[in-house]
Amino acid sequence: MELFILRHGEAEPRTTTDEARQLTAKGRADVARMIRSSLDDLGELTHIWVSPLVRAQQTAEIAGELIGDMEPYTTELLSPDADPQLLFNQLQISECQGLLLVSHQPLVSKILDTLCGTVNDYHDMATSSLACIDIEIIAADMGKLRWLRHSST
Repeated sequence: MELFILRHGEAEPRTTTDEARQLTAKGRADVARMIRSSLDDLGELTHIWVSPLVRAQQTAEIAGELIGDMEPYTTELLSPDADPQLLFNQLQISECQGLLLVSHQPLVSKILDTLCGTVNDYHDMATSSLACIDIEIIAADMGKLRWLRHSST
C-alpha cells in the first residue's frame, strides 16, 4: 500500500471553536501548490480519508479536485487527538491500495513516526506537508518513508 499523509493548510486563528477554523488564502494556495507539485508521485491513489474539522475538510476538497474528482471520506479516526492504533486497525482491514490521509498535528506526526519506527516528534509536519510511506502491514515499524515534503512558503 502507498499511504500518503497530508497535514491541513494554514488555518485562521481561533475565533470561536477549534473545529470551526477555516483555511486562510495562503493555506489554500499552499495545499494546491503541494498537491500540484506531487501529482506525478501520488501513484495509484484511490481514496481520501479526512478529519471532520473544517480546515481538514477544505484541504481534502482541494486535494480531491486536483487529483481528479475524488470524494473524501470523513472519519473521526483522523481527529487531532485520535488514537493512531484505532486508525491502524481500520486501515489493516480496508481494501485501499493508495490512500491519502488528511489530518492535524500532533496526529500526523504520530502516525508517521509510529509506522516508520522513529521516536516521537522526529518527523515534524508543518502545515501543507505531505509524506509518502510504503507499507504492506499497517503496524508500528513496518513502513518505509519514501519522501516527506514541506511547503516552500
